[in-house]
Amino acid sequence: MIIPPPEVWGPCSESRVNLRPVDLGAALRAGLGRLGAPLVRAFQDESSTIEQRLFRGLTLVTGLLAILVVVPLNYPQRLPAFVNLSVCGFGLLALGLYRATFQGYYGMKLLFFIHVGNLDLIWFGNAGSHGSVGMFFFAAAMYLVIFFKGSTRWWLLALDLANWVALLTVERLRPEWVWPFPNPEARLLDLVTGFMLSTLVCVLILWVVLSAYHRERERLGASLVALGASEDRFRSLVMNAPIPLCVANLDGRLDYVNRSFVETLGYSEKDLPDLGACWEKVCPEPEQQALALLQWRQVSAQPTAQGAFVPPTEYVVVCKDGRRLPLEVQAALIGDQCLAMFTDLSERRRNEAAMRQSQKLESLGVLAGGIAHDFNNLLSAMQGNLNLAQMNLAPGAASGPYLEHLDDTIRKAAGLTRQMLAYSGKGRFVVEPLSLNHLVAEITNLLTVSISKKVRLDYNLASSLPVIEADPAQVQQVVMNLVTNASEAIGEDSGAITIETSLRRIEGPETQTVFSGQPVEPGDYVTLRVADTGCGMEPGVLARIFDPFFSTKSSGRGLGLSAMLGILRGHGAAIEIRSEAGQGSDFQVHFPASRAGLPAVGGTVPTKRMGRFQGKVLLADDEADLRLSFRDILEHLGFEVVSAQDGLEAVELFQPGEFALVLMDLTMPRLDGREAFLQMRNLDPEVKVILISGYSEQEAIDSKQALRPAAFIQKPFSLQILESVLERVLG
Repeated sequence: MIIPPPEVWGPCSESRVNLRPVDLGAALRAGLGRLGAPLVRAFQDESSTIEQRLFRGLTLVTGLLAILVVVPLNYPQRLPAFVNLSVCGFGLLALGLYRATFQGYYGMKLLFFIHVGNLDLIWFGNAGSHGSVGMFFFAAAMYLVIFFKGSTRWWLLALDLANWVALLTVERLRPEWVWPFPNPEARLLDLVTGFMLSTLVCVLILWVVLSAYHRERERLGASLVALGASEDRFRSLVMNAPIPLCVANLDGRLDYVNRSFVETLGYSEKDLPDLGACWEKVCPEPEQQALALLQWRQVSAQPTAQGAFVPPTEYVVVCKDGRRLPLEVQAALIGDQCLAMFTDLSERRRNEAAMRQSQKLESLGVLAGGIAHDFNNLLSAMQGNLNLAQMNLAPGAASGPYLEHLDDTIRKAAGLTRQMLAYSGKGRFVVEPLSLNHLVAEITNLLTVSISKKVRLDYNLASSLPVIEADPAQVQQVVMNLVTNASEAIGEDSGAITIETSLRRIEGPETQTVFSGQPVEPGDYVTLRVADTGCGMEPGVLARIFDPFFSTKSSGRGLGLSAMLGILRGHGAAIEIRSEAGQGSDFQVHFPASRAGLPAVGGTVPTKRMGRFQGKVLLADDEADLRLSFRDILEHLGFEVVSAQDGLEAVELFQPGEFALVLMDLTMPRLDGREAFLQMRNLDPEVKVILISGYSEQEAIDSKQALRPAAFIQKPFSLQILESVLERVLG
């Protein structure tokens, strides 16, 4: 053969050069892969059950074997035509069932009966082949065992066995009905063929079953590992949950309790083997036991699949150490187990009590503040008229001492109103940097003479304490109140009172627990501690010590500790009390520490310039008595007075440059002193306004409103104070 050179090849020849040698092995594997794809698809379809996959594979294998193997092997045996037709028809029906499985139809019983009928025809036309019938019977028996369950399996198996016995009986009684083998070699070929085909079918069945078994075992192992991990996570969540939990079976046996349960109640699983022991120890009261038993019966009587919940119910349980603890119990039925959850209500009860106390004190504070304001107006009118009477009184008059006594009475009444303002939380008065140690040292002598001679005062004052922003008079009242109460708690017995100062850091969580309901922010606090060795207080007394007019003394009266609480609230301070009957009391007052320094000591005292005043004054007050009293005083001092009954009328009367001074109350109807002052300042920025109020300057004048009056006077005030302020404002 002569091959032309490459340069004379044409286009067609060039295309042949690109052909690569064919890998016969790869092509054979590819062909077998394409042929075996339906078989793999039949046996490995994960969307179907094992039985469905096995049935689909068997219909495909038996159909192909019947058409492609059995029919060709029957020709050398010279069997009758109806045998091949029967085998071919069986194969086609099997393939039809294979296709039907993809539509959701699995005719397992139909295949069994077709298989039995086909074997009967083959037996009659195949010279009663005992080997073929036996092998196919074995295959049919395995088929029945795999695909059928219960009574269906047994009566089909009995039918198959009866069919085999019937064939053997017919062969013995009517041998002429059976088509004879043409020769001994054909009988041997039939035996070998039946054995091989039956063995192949059995091997395929075992291969599919064992493969599925191993896959299911691996999947089950992975599922068990995942289930164990999930159970460990669940158990860890339950055991480390921040609330007490326990798990019980429906028979009442406790499986386990978590760590919080043991820490809260003190009981472990050994202490509570079942619910009966649990109720007996934890709920000793018969009523609570009956309620718990009733709820448990209602839950356990419901079907486990339905699920049941026990609504939250409050119980007072007894802990292992004897403490009585209010708990809210709720439970859920999960399968055949009950999960019970316990919520400690102690903190909630304390917060609710603190909230109620805070709301009660707040409402009483509003009432006290309103009364103090009106009472201050009356005292101011009395003070003004008294000063006018004293100025017009002849020297040496017999009524002079009586008027001085009246002046003392008015000052005492003013002190009472200051207590009421303090209780309302508006008694901050004159706030300045203050050393708590210095204040305690200054009133040492006063404290000593105010208590029983049998009581000893012990001082433990920490050094280098920061200052506090406070009114010295009000803090002094707090110290005096605490010390005198401690002395009265000791009574006529000998005892000791400890006065101690220190620096304390209050963290965020404490503001919600220890100081719940008090105006406490996290930070540094200067602490005043007053502890005594007196009689102490019962819990009921301790809960009411801040109620107004409450006292354990037969002669008790006044605002007492409630006024002190108002002073502390006005200073942004907090109080902490520990007391037990017979164990004394321990009061700790915490003032916010300030970064400011103490004011410089010394300086010159301005000289009071005496003399009459001149000019026109605009006076605004809604109280007629006060307007009359203030007008008389101002006119006595030399002013020409124009009166207004509220802020709106004062603004209407005001003209820039006309008035040398404006004296105006803060609280008035229609238009209060703040708004009136702002409007006047818009008309005349140089206006000189003196604001007066029964409240303190810090509470009455809000710095956010940018009020900058020429001066502020708190009611009630004396003529001397008014003259001093007027001289300072007018120069």
